[in-house]
Amino acid sequence: MIKNFNSNLRALKISVPCLLLIILMYSCSKDASEPVSSTTKKTNTLTTSTTLSTVLTSVPSGSYDLTASLPKGYVKNGTVDYTSYLQAAINKNSNVTFPNFPVLVDDAGLSLKSNSTVNFLSGSQLWLKPTATGNYNILSISHVSNVVVNNPYIIGDLTKHLGTSGEWGMGIGIYSSSNIKIIGANVSYCWGDGIYLSTSQGTTTNTNITITNASVTYNRRDGMSITSVNGLDLESPTAEYSTGTSPMCGINFEPNTSTDQLQNIVVNNALTENNAGYGIQIGYSNLYGGSNKTTNITINNHIDKRSTVAFKAAADITKRKGSETITGPLVVNSPTWRLNPSSPIVASIAENNIKLTIAKPVVEDINGNFLAQAAILSTLTYKTHMLKGSNYVITF
Repeated sequence: MIKNFNSNLRALKISVPCLLLIILMYSCSKDASEPVSSTTKKTNTLTTSTTLSTVLTSVPSGSYDLTASLPKGYVKNGTVDYTSYLQAAINKNSNVTFPNFPVLVDDAGLSLKSNSTVNFLSGSQLWLKPTATGNYNILSISHVSNVVVNNPYIIGDLTKHLGTSGEWGMGIGIYSSSNIKIIGANVSYCWGDGIYLSTSQGTTTNTNITITNASVTYNRRDGMSITSVNGLDLESPTAEYSTGTSPMCGINFEPNTSTDQLQNIVVNNALTENNAGYGIQIGYSNLYGGSNKTTNITINNHIDKRSTVAFKAAADITKRKGSETITGPLVVNSPTWRLNPSSPIVASIAENNIKLTIAKPVVEDINGNFLAQAAILSTLTYKTHMLKGSNYVITF
């Protein structure tokens, strides 16, 4: 069944509930200033040729043990800042392994270099020392290429942040880089986003980025934000409990300027839950203002549960500076959108050169009823859910 349904759009008014941040429990054997790890358990289990089959329990052959660069008498409880020691060792070695205990870094974070591999052992955690700055990258991948990061476990300072301004405290920041693989990341409690992909000072876009089995939870702004990329393979991410400052998405595609790109993007088996804003959001509007742009995004098997809205896509043509267009497909295959307090979808795509295709959707309403096809079609195309005159098709 294929049907195109037109209706009037009204401005969306979402009353986002004030979600409580998770109460952190502290072990009596740890210092009171110690961050606490996320308790969220990843449920996706994708395995690829580059994914470690198991979490490392010992330093791999040929990898430098970062413990060797820590000062004599180092502590294992994450209460002493070892940023300078760790960064010096990362600068000198192309393959490094974090120790199997928590280490503390300051808001300068750690920067990775090209042609390098970074491993985290079972028990390895990278904690951010509480800071007042609203802008940090705990792990920075900027202007580099050919980097692999295995099983990073990163905890921000959200519950102990010393300031109130800013929203750019990132767990992993990837900027203007190429051939980057992030495998098995667990990033939580950041002042901004868990994982952030962008350009650095308006320079080249990210290319050929693979993020596999990432878990991003309890971050203040978004679990994951992508502002510019050409070639993204996002496999089995889990993005939950984003809350604190707008837009509070699980996964957010949000160009900053007309020079950014959203090209050749595939998202497989994303699980988004309990986000105060949107499960997945795609905002095209900031791509206007320059030359004609092309885009290509495919989302397969997205599952959202209890985010305020499961899926949002928008392109506001009033942002045009002239007659420029944004052209390309947005394909959403086999989504399952469940128990969303506002609606399963908001699609306000005024750009007719962007074609939205939704295939085989499953919708469970707020009362726990799985809807029949006719009711799904009616719900997805309701006047505040789908923009009248937009280019879309829904198939079952």
